[in-house]
Parts: sequence; C-alpha cells; structure tokens
Amino acid sequence: MSSTMAIFDLDGTLSSNHIWEGFFRYYFNHKRKRAWILAFCVTHFGLWVLAKCKLFSIKRCMVKWVEDLSGIFKGASSAEVLGVFQWVTDNYILNSLRSDIVDVLRWHKESGHIVAIVSGANSGLLEIVGQRLGVSTLIGTELEVINGEYTGEAVKPVCFGENKAELLERFIRQNGLKVDLSSSFAYADSIFDVPLLKMVGNPVATYPDEDLRQLAEHNGWRILP
Repeated sequence: MSSTMAIFDLDGTLSSNHIWEGFFRYYFNHKRKRAWILAFCVTHFGLWVLAKCKLFSIKRCMVKWVEDLSGIFKGASSAEVLGVFQWVTDNYILNSLRSDIVDVLRWHKESGHIVAIVSGANSGLLEIVGQRLGVSTLIGTELEVINGEYTGEAVKPVCFGENKAELLERFIRQNGLKVDLSSSFAYADSIFDVPLLKMVGNPVATYPDEDLRQLAEHNGWRILP
C-alpha cells in the first residue's frame, strides 16, 4: 500500500526568516568571519541587483548564493559547525516558525502521512530542525567534509529548484518508499519550487512570492494563508 507524503520547504515556508541571516547573525554575535560576510554581501547582493535588472540569471544567482554560502564554514571542525547549527536553530529558526504552517505539518503527522522537509539549507542543520519538529525525512544541501573538517564547498547538486524534485525522487527510490504522489502534498513559497510542487496532486503555494501566487491562481492551486 502506498503512503501519502507531505513535503515542506523551510525558508519562507515553515520559517519566515532565511538560514543565511541566522549564520551571519551567529558569526557577528561571536565577532568572527566579519570580513568574509562583508565580502559575500558585496559580491552576492551585487549579483542580485544585476539579476533584478535582467543582466544576470536570477536562478543562477540563487544557486550561486546557496553554493557559495558554504564557504563560511571553511576550515571549521564538525563539532564547531554542529554548534553553529544548534545556535541558529534554537536562537533564530525556532523563533521564526510560522505557527499556522507548523499546525499543518502536525496535522499531516497525526494523519499518518510521511512528513518531509526539503530545503536548500544544509543537511546537518535540517537534522536539528527535524529533531525539534519531530520530522525524520530530511533532504538538504550536503557540505563537503574531509578528515573531520569542512572544506567550504557544497556537494553538487545543491538542493534548489528542479534539484529539489530530483533529490526527493532519489531519496524515495533509494529508501524503497512506496509513495502515492497523486495524493501527496507539497508546501513552498518560491517560484523556484514549482518542480517540487508539480510532483504532487496537492500543491500548496504557502506565503508565496508574487510569481508563485500568480501561477497558483492560474492553475487553481491552494494558497496559504
């Protein structure tokens, strides 16, 4: 018998904030990596401006953002990064969870559905978020670790755009899960999450950006709130 799955994005969907802001806040509070953060902001916000002016691909800008953010951990030990993940989860993410969407997540759990979080966030951080929310099916961006030390590189493909759908399909296949996607649900806020939303029979545009809201209205998808 196949199971129903409920798939949730994290940034902008379950949480009103974004993970990168939490990382920056952690390092600023601990008076570390400030030069790196400044350089990252100058280069990547510059790309964002170019993308908004249609001089650079906005999708490529977002992918590069996810890929390059992993550089903040270059040279750090696994124990150190675990501490960062725990701090960001407990002091930033949990404080910004949308209670209405968390209630939806809990309803799916109580209904016996397989609940999954699929996010561009780092897998290690998702594990901690998952522990706090009681969710064990977690798919995110893997970070490269060699000999217990982070290299500052993300393992490609990063969990963004169509890669979210591909990584979820791979997870289902590799774990031998029997999922009825036609009865399943997906909750996401960004137009870049459309491949994930289209996988299921019940796509829900959740606190959607303008482009996703327009698409959802056109397709007759449910919109929250």
